[in-house]
Amino acid sequence: DTRCMPARIPALFCLALALAPMQEAETPFAPAQWSIDDPGARTVPYLGRPSLFLDNGIALLKTPAFGDGTIEVDIAMHGHPSFAGIAFRAEGANDYELIYVRPHLSRQPDALQYTPVLDTGLNWQIFNGPGFTGAVDIPKDAWFHLRLEVAGAQAKLYVKDLEKPALVMDDLKSGVQKGQVALAVLTG
Repeated sequence: DTRCMPARIPALFCLALALAPMQEAETPFAPAQWSIDDPGARTVPYLGRPSLFLDNGIALLKTPAFGDGTIEVDIAMHGHPSFAGIAFRAEGANDYELIYVRPHLSRQPDALQYTPVLDTGLNWQIFNGPGFTGAVDIPKDAWFHLRLEVAGAQAKLYVKDLEKPALVMDDLKSGVQKGQVALAVLTG
């Protein structure tokens, strides 16, 4: 039911975030398990699923530090300009690795982007091109799946049901080996 949503909808996340091999089961959304830095965040039903709506901020999962493994999340977005994705190996709300989708650039060479977020903020202008950006079709008003596989200084992002990664990052830049996992939406 989209009637409860504002006209501008950056991103909604499925309420289950699966982390592996750190844990076998999905992590359901429960406010006590998350540290949310987004005044517009709330839980809402969307397209038949319970969802976490993020307007412009980050939701850090309160779990043991994530190093290597797989992060899976379902996401639904409108085509409005926004940047929504997975933050990992986070050390607080200002230092983390970030991989995000840009629905307004669907099928463009930079529809996907990886950037390290250092205390200086987003660094997407510096980190672009092969290993940092990728083209993929990003559906609007539909749930789709993101799977991020992380091993050492490398990561692969799979979008929807692709067997081939949509973006391969061979050199993660933050240098952080372990940290929290988060969902992030940045709107400018």
